[in-house]
Amino acid sequence: MKLNLYEIRLCRKEEYGKLINFIHDYWSEGHIFCRSREIFEFQHGKGEWGVYDFVIAVHKQTEEIHAVLGFITSSRYDKRSMEEPQAIYGALWKVRDDVENKEVRKLGLGVLYDLLKRYPKSSYITLGLSRYSQQIYQSIHFNFGLMEHYYMANQQIKDFRIAYAPVIRKDMVKRNDVTIVRLKDIPEIHNDLFPSKNRQYLLNRYVDHLVYQYELLGIYVKGIIKCIWVVRKITVGERKCLRLVDMVGRLDGLDGMAGNVQELLVMYDAEYIDCYNHGIEKACFLDAGFLEKTGDTIIPNYFEPFERKNVDIHYAYDGKQQVVIFKGDGDQDRPNRI
Repeated sequence: MKLNLYEIRLCRKEEYGKLINFIHDYWSEGHIFCRSREIFEFQHGKGEWGVYDFVIAVHKQTEEIHAVLGFITSSRYDKRSMEEPQAIYGALWKVRDDVENKEVRKLGLGVLYDLLKRYPKSSYITLGLSRYSQQIYQSIHFNFGLMEHYYMANQQIKDFRIAYAPVIRKDMVKRNDVTIVRLKDIPEIHNDLFPSKNRQYLLNRYVDHLVYQYELLGIYVKGIIKCIWVVRKITVGERKCLRLVDMVGRLDGLDGMAGNVQELLVMYDAEYIDCYNHGIEKACFLDAGFLEKTGDTIIPNYFEPFERKNVDIHYAYDGKQQVVIFKGDGDQDRPNRI
């Protein structure tokens, strides 16, 4: 895409203040990046190579930023492949609404195409899409859809205050050969999901997070670890819930373990556990004891501040290969408050 009025490139380290001013003025003045450089650099780099993981469109005459596209590389947390990360996760994407010229309407695609050209072998994945971005991804024939939302409610809770009208499963069978334990150390585990995540990724992305306290749960079958769940406990007033935001390993072979997950909910004193996902067979979650959110049931997604409502999360990816997406991918499980 040829543009004469703009230079499209990565944001330079010395332009940090200009980028943050753009986010403040044209995206959200209350955005966490406007209040915490540490959170910004946790996601988008510390400018180690003189640039941040943000593509910007700079107007050549005024030197103002007119469009931005933030991204997170899988190598941000896993250094195995720096030049060609397995995945690039699209994040904050914005074109200024107050600018009028013959090229400004091309800037949204301009910054996206620039990013895709920088990482031609990496899979591009994004989630949490606005209506505008949904239309763009559909128009350029990306794989596009709505993430499934699963949950399991605590059968001992009678008056739910975070969730609303969840369905309680009656077949809460416990498997004696399955154990769920909190992991103090991260074991190596076979993972055939893509993008693949290893011990280093889990440590850097979750265990060493600057704000959130994630816990890693090992799911063992007959003493052999099957998968690792990344969970985050959230407290609303006097109530708690668990969010399953990522997973390494597989859910298949964990059928009939609803009773084991119930014990987990009792241990955490949680109303429920929930999980947004795309790419894992629905039967894997249902057989493991989860239900799909349907009907009048409300399983909230916003907690900073808390809103007792359902939220759909749309995804898009470029179709290089089948991907597995969780809420912990990209910037969907990012703090809004410090």
